[in-house]
Amino acid sequence: MAIPLALWRPFQRSLASQSPFRISVRSGQRLKVGSNGPKSSITCRGEHTPPLQQASHLLCRVGFPPQLVQARRSFSVLRRSSRLEEGPIMEKVCLNEAARVVEVEWSEGGVSMFPYVWLRDNCQCQQCFNPDSRARLFLMADLDVNLSPVTADVYAAGTMLTVDWPDGHHSQYDWSWLKGRCFSTQALEKRGRDWQRKTKLWGSELAHDLPKADFPTLLTDDRALYDFLFRLDSVGLVLAQNVPCETGQLERLANRVAFLRHTNYGKEFVVKSKPNPSNVAYTSAKLGLHTDLPQYNYAPGVQMLHCIEQCKGEGGDNHLVDGFNVAYQLKEENPEAFRLLTTLKVNFQDEGIDYHRFYLRERRPIISLDDKGNVENINYNDQVRDSILDLPTDQVQALYGALKAYNTIMYRPKNCVRHKMAAGEMIAFNNTRTLHGRLAYSQTGGTRHLQGGYLDWDEIYSRMRVLKTDLGIQD
Repeated sequence: MAIPLALWRPFQRSLASQSPFRISVRSGQRLKVGSNGPKSSITCRGEHTPPLQQASHLLCRVGFPPQLVQARRSFSVLRRSSRLEEGPIMEKVCLNEAARVVEVEWSEGGVSMFPYVWLRDNCQCQQCFNPDSRARLFLMADLDVNLSPVTADVYAAGTMLTVDWPDGHHSQYDWSWLKGRCFSTQALEKRGRDWQRKTKLWGSELAHDLPKADFPTLLTDDRALYDFLFRLDSVGLVLAQNVPCETGQLERLANRVAFLRHTNYGKEFVVKSKPNPSNVAYTSAKLGLHTDLPQYNYAPGVQMLHCIEQCKGEGGDNHLVDGFNVAYQLKEENPEAFRLLTTLKVNFQDEGIDYHRFYLRERRPIISLDDKGNVENINYNDQVRDSILDLPTDQVQALYGALKAYNTIMYRPKNCVRHKMAAGEMIAFNNTRTLHGRLAYSQTGGTRHLQGGYLDWDEIYSRMRVLKTDLGIQD
């Protein structure tokens, strides 16, 4: 039964100065509220609270049958009132049993839909959720996935949604918490963009505009640190300057982010020419373009190299290439080679003694893609590419052709940045994107001493989110 608008208006006016109270209608009946789903209760709010009996009497006076004025289910209307918090309020809420969602109508316009099962799973009460550890206590084993609420309501001037469940459990959800988890297409698209890397592709032109940072400032200024990490993520390469020419500086910077990642070469490693090297980097030989440690199941995300002392004369220059940019060029020029390098797995292996005795091996594509087909990771290293290939013989020639095509594009002058690090510089680069190499050098030109270490992207992204929150940085 729907109350005629002409009858409802006097009742609405009589409640305009009244405080929160609730009038519920037996399930199966509804007030006229402009929605087609089943509704069964209405909540009005004003300045003073009359007894429930008075509210029921008012409904009966305007013609609503007394036998239907009972406390139970689902539709709430909130009278707008002044409040201290900024932001939209929840003006109406109803249960949509057909879609199994709670519908929330916002004061700013629009309707959000929150599935029943999701609301119960994410109850924020202390019985279901630990606010200190921010962890769910309500387990899947205890969740009835077919549960429907008894009532849904709004209160606290439209800032809080309450839901009552058949077992007597009571849940409350803050408006901003709900807004941040909205299921609308626009909300999903916005959150989807947050997951996408803001990648800026580059070639040799970057040599004239290398992203730079002042090392002492990074150690003291949180905004400078955030900008450094943001450029590291978007460009894949940042040069820190004014670094003291002594060991231990990598850890100072790493500790501002999180911590250094241990590998089979230890927490940090020294890049010097030495006898009986455990890695070809510890020689004066040329190093081809590569990413580090593809033989790990989870390769380090970022590499940092600190130049403490640089050799004189020719050689020792670093080559740096945007592996993403090169991969997209390969895709356009040679789609079949791109397909092979994104689908066929190549073996990587490394065995020896350094920080400890190690025997590492992994199989992975040279170019890894995300679920949308975008280049996500580069895994390229001739030095540790294994002689074992777990491929049928008829695919071997094609794989080598694809590897050669990718390698050829890497070394095109338009794609390669050449930079000879000076003592007091530290270069940080995305190890899953930026390929790096080195020209051979003569040991007669003096000592070349670098210290290296790794960070993981999980820790970097975590630090960026914390800094973004603390500094109030907006996208």
